[in-house]
Amino acid sequence: MRSAVGGKNAATWIAAEEDGAMAGFAIVHWDNQRGGARAYLETLEVRPEARGKGVGSELLRRCEESAKVAGAKVLDLHVDTENGSAIRVYEAKGFERTGRIENYYPEGRVADAYEKRLTEL
Repeated sequence: MRSAVGGKNAATWIAAEEDGAMAGFAIVHWDNQRGGARAYLETLEVRPEARGKGVGSELLRRCEESAKVAGAKVLDLHVDTENGSAIRVYEAKGFERTGRIENYYPEGRVADAYEKRLTEL
């Protein structure tokens, strides 16, 4: 696992398989808003062949840690309501559903909004 791109306000993590193929990647960014920094998980993608092997959980852990180091107190994300496997991972990792957004994804698909406190507020 390596951080491919880092910056003042974002990090991209790439998970590689033993043969060097990309197993998945995740992008997180943060922003200082009133009340402290918030981070947003832009995307977390895992190749179908690599799912169920902890790749997504490790990418998520690294994104959380990057956001914490940057001073973020909360990590937000959106997930397609039809993506049950991702929802189970997020909930198992302590994310709580905070809302629902109609027509968030193409073809009118619905997103659930989730957040996780990274530090005590």
